[in-house]
Amino acid sequence: MTKKEQKVKVTTVTGKNGEKVKVFEDLDSFENFVKNSAEDDEFENVHAQLNYYPPFIMHETHDDPDKIKDTENSHSKKFVRHLHQHVEKHLLKDIGSYFHQPLKFKDHHKQEDFEHITWTYNDEATMNNKHFNLAIEVTCHHDDAMVAVDYHTSPIV
Repeated sequence: MTKKEQKVKVTTVTGKNGEKVKVFEDLDSFENFVKNSAEDDEFENVHAQLNYYPPFIMHETHDDPDKIKDTENSHSKKFVRHLHQHVEKHLLKDIGSYFHQPLKFKDHHKQEDFEHITWTYNDEATMNNKHFNLAIEVTCHHDDAMVAVDYHTSPIV
C-alpha cells in the first residue's frame, strides 16, 4: 500500500484535564496537522499525539510492519541512535519550519530506564504576536519499534 493509498487515521480522545487530544497513526498526517494549525492561526493551544514506526524502520522493511525485527527497540543502540537523529534532524526541524523560525530546544533532556527511553524538548516561540510554549516528548519502548510523540503547545501570558 503506498502512502497515497493509506487511509489517514486520526481519532480525538479526551485527555486528563478534559482537553481534546488528536491522536495520529502516521507521521505525514501529524505533520500536516501541525502545519495547518500554524497556518490557520490556531497553534498556541494544541495537544496531539502520534504513534508511528519511524521512517528509517519502514525504509528497512520496505513499508511492511510485519518485517520489523523484534530487536528494533529501545534496547538496540543502533535503533536509539537512528531514532534520535530522526527526531533532531527531521521531526523537530520540520516542526520549526511550520512556525517560520528556528526552534533551538535548549531545554531538553533524556530519561532512560529498562522499559523505555523518553526525550523531552521544550522551547518558547512567538508567531503572529502570540507567545507560546512548545513541548514535545518522544518515547520508544523495549518491546517494539513503535514510537510515541506527545506534542503540546500552550499560550504564555
